[in-house]
Amino acid sequence: MSHWHRARARLAADRRFRVSAFFLALLACIAVFAELLAADAPIVAAGRGRVSILAAVTERPTYAALTRAQIDEKHAGDLAIWPLFRQSPDRISTPLDAPSLRHPLGTDGRGYDVLARLIHGTRAVLAPAAFAIVLSLMVGGWMGSLAGTLGGVWDELVARPIEVLQSFPTVLVIAMAMTLDPKRSGWTLALSVAAVRWADIARVVRVDALRLATEDSVTAARALGASPFRIVRRHVLPRSAPSMIASALAALPTLVVLESSMEFLGVGQRGAWGTLLADGMTSGGSQWASACAAAALFATVATTVVLADSFAAAVTPRAEGEPAS
Repeated sequence: MSHWHRARARLAADRRFRVSAFFLALLACIAVFAELLAADAPIVAAGRGRVSILAAVTERPTYAALTRAQIDEKHAGDLAIWPLFRQSPDRISTPLDAPSLRHPLGTDGRGYDVLARLIHGTRAVLAPAAFAIVLSLMVGGWMGSLAGTLGGVWDELVARPIEVLQSFPTVLVIAMAMTLDPKRSGWTLALSVAAVRWADIARVVRVDALRLATEDSVTAARALGASPFRIVRRHVLPRSAPSMIASALAALPTLVVLESSMEFLGVGQRGAWGTLLADGMTSGGSQWASACAAAALFATVATTVVLADSFAAAVTPRAEGEPAS
């Protein structure tokens, strides 16, 4: 049985991994389908000779300019399917409203619905982190594997920047990038994180590539005339994948906290949980909204920590004394 098969068997039997993977998948679904859960525009509306689909996305400026009463009048008599909670994260209501049927978690100090902000903030938290991790895996995986496989000058050209980037504060890079971007977009946040975090992946893969370079399969492939790129693609990257994924998952909790921290300080992506966290610190703010955001952040970080820990335990060869490859 291969190492991957043993790892999958251990993951399938690990209750911590199953539960944490379920909750992370649930958070991902909330992030993807946020407009189906909380919005003041219908999911589907048909009437008066027109059909509107996901109006909260396709006609967002139109609905942002309408009041709740005007939206009801607009769709009076239409066959409409509404989101689970008819509240937009951008619509201002009465500040500091207590929890009610209209606002299940109340409103914050500026009048925004807390539940809607939490739901849509899930996307603002997870999407940049996921994109940064994927980009770091792509860049770091190739750079590290080529450095370990080619060696020599190429290894030096990659190893030195890795050491520099690992000593550079990630928060400073993000703050500089977000300051230069007036829109504070999630793309800027993800790119600035990936610009630093790829070095962690590259370091892990480089170590694996140096170890694999002396193994019989790689030596035979090199003797048969295989190019370095083919060796990397067929031998190094597939066998380094467990280490890469474990390193990426271990970075996920840090990225989630980092993103919320930047928004808390006022230099992060707008619409994330950091805004709600900061609301309780201001005069006239809502400590309840801050507590809700802190609970969501804690649950997300705890889920990702448990997921990363259980995955790393499952793919570590020392778990059963098995060979590393």
